[in-house]
This record gives sequence, C-alpha cells and structure tokens, in this order.
Amino acid sequence: MLSGFPMSFISWLTDRIILQPTQHRLPVRQKKSLLFSHDNGQLEIWVHRVGSDIQKSPDLYLLEFPGTASRAEDTTDFVEHCWSQQCIEIWAVNPPGYGNSSGTASLKKLPAMAKRALKEIRKAAGNTPVIAAGGSLGSVSALYLAAYFRVEGVMVQNPPALREVILAQSGWWHFKWLTRRIAAQVPRELDSLANARRATAPAVFVTAQQDRIVPSPIQHHIIDAYHGPLKVFSMPDADHDTPLTETDLRQLRHLTDWLYEVTTPEKNQP
Repeated sequence: MLSGFPMSFISWLTDRIILQPTQHRLPVRQKKSLLFSHDNGQLEIWVHRVGSDIQKSPDLYLLEFPGTASRAEDTTDFVEHCWSQQCIEIWAVNPPGYGNSSGTASLKKLPAMAKRALKEIRKAAGNTPVIAAGGSLGSVSALYLAAYFRVEGVMVQNPPALREVILAQSGWWHFKWLTRRIAAQVPRELDSLANARRATAPAVFVTAQQDRIVPSPIQHHIIDAYHGPLKVFSMPDADHDTPLTETDLRQLRHLTDWLYEVTTPEKNQP
C-alpha cells in the first residue's frame, strides 16, 4: 500500500490517464488490415503504400505507432505526405486495446507489442531498410526500438518523456505525492530520455514549440540526448495537434530525403 492506494490501482490509474483506447469501427480506404498472433490474442497492423509508383518494390518500410488517442487507421501527415521516393510501405500498429488488437490498453504492454511488430515488418522488408516512426505517445515505442533493436532510421513528432510530462502537470500540484507514484509506473523500457541516449540510428524529429501537452523543453531534452545523427524540423508557432501545412511538408521533405539517403547508401552511390 502507498498512501492508502495499492500499486495495482496506481498502475491502472496511470494507464487511464495516459492511454485513450477506442475499438469502434473506423472508415478506412486503401489500407489492408493484417492480424498477427500476440500474447494469447492478436495484434492488428494496417498496411498501405504512398508515393508516385506504389506498384514497385518499396524503397523504405515505415513502422508507425499512433498517439494516445489515435488509431492505426488514421492518416498521419508527418509520416505519409513528406516523401519524394516512389514507394514507401507503412505499417501502422494498433496497440493492445486499440482497434482489433486484443487485450486491455496498458503501458506495460507497449515494449512487447513494438518488438512483435518489428519482427513481422522485418520478415516483409527483407534487406530493405525499416524506419521506426511515431507521433506523441507513438514516439515512445519508436525510440524504444531504436534503443534496443536494429532499425535503420527514426522519425518522431512531439516526443514525450512520460515521467517528466506527468510530473510537469502543474494542475495536480495538490496531489504531488500521487503524481510521483503515477510517474513511477512508467516502464523502464519506455524511458525516452534513456532510449535517446542509447539510439544510434539516423533520426528526424518534428517539434512543436508551443506544445501544451508535451512542453517544448521536455521535447528538447530528448533531442539533445539523442546519440545518433539527426535533423530537427521546428514549428515555432505550433501546438501539439497543429496540422502541418503544405509549406511545412515541403520543408520536411528535405529532411526525409536526407533520412532516405543515409538509410539506403547503396541506392545512392554514383
């Protein structure tokens, strides 16, 4: 017992505060749902391609993890609309408790989910590079993979350090003892600051400077800690959910071109 609350309740409360799972049917076009066995149930991954010639073999594979209230069925501009390559195949994952993925939503399940998804996309990709991608909460899984497994690149937007974000919630000042207990429930594997220090794959970070959910200083702690080569696309007037404009996407395309070049050097030899 901690201050009258059992740890199981604190863990449940942490998941309820951070995760916002949904399982209702969403309209989906031009995406294919794949189901893989996972943890005595199934893991749902939605697959589609973007580019000027989606019939050719993919130039890159992207393994994408959605944000806390998002789903794999959703369109993600910073992942889908910033490539100049002919064919990019995107595998977007519904974590446990989201969409048709089995089980209840829990932070503790994210590492195993990410590892399972990486295993499957590796089978499909063969020798083609795989980039781990995610926005907001999804970046936590992407950085976990970059720290502990082989991925050729990383692409994340508004990355949170979960413990620091929880502790930064000033509106909970009169429940500081509970806030600390909640922050302590974040699994060690999902420490994005520590994972950034371990990661060596080339990365592109997209950061909103007026973010009211993941404060900019917390995002920059992760960016500054990142151990691999990186490019940063900063949006000075953007909040957490501010959509990217066409101008933003054109500028971001220069960074994704760089990411493609450094992850596929054999294709870029003169």
